Amino acid sequence: MVKYAFENFNKETMARAFGRNLPISLKKTTETLREIRGKKVSSVIHFLNSVMNQEVPVPYRRFGTEVAHRRGKGIASGGFPVSVSKTLLKLLNEAKKNASEQELGEDLYVISASARKGTTRQHTGRNQGMMKSTNVEIIVGVKEK
Repeated sequence: MVKYAFENFNKETMARAFGRNLPISLKKTTETLREIRGKKVSSVIHFLNSVMNQEVPVPYRRFGTEVAHRRGKGIASGGFPVSVSKTLLKLLNEAKKNASEQELGEDLYVISASARKGTTRQHTGRNQGMMKSTNVEIIVGVKEK
C-alpha cells in the first residue's frame, strides 16, 4: 500500500504519477517542484526543457546557502538541476498520459507536486557511501472555477 502526500484526490478531475526511489537529490527536487507547482502543464514542460538546456535557472530559496548567484529577476541563488529536470519531465509526461486516458482535456495544471525522502541504500565496493533516493508525486488536473 502506497501512502500518498495529497489527501483530496478526485478521480474524475485529476490524474497522478508517482516515482519511487528515484536517484535524484531531495533538496534540488524540492526547489524545482516549488517552482512548477500551480502552473500550466505546457509551460512547465517548456520550463523543464529550458533548465535542461541551462537557459533558465531554478531559484533556490530554502536550500540556497553557499550557492552561486544566477541571472534573472528575483533570483539570488540558483542552479540547473539537469537530472532532476529529466526525471520530473518523465513523470509529468506520465501524468499527462494518465489524464488523456481519463479524458480530462488538454487544459491541465499541476495541482500538487511533492517530494519525500526515499529509502537509504549503500553503495558497494571499497568506498561505501550512501545513495540518495527521492519519492516524487505529481498530480495534474483541471482547475476548478
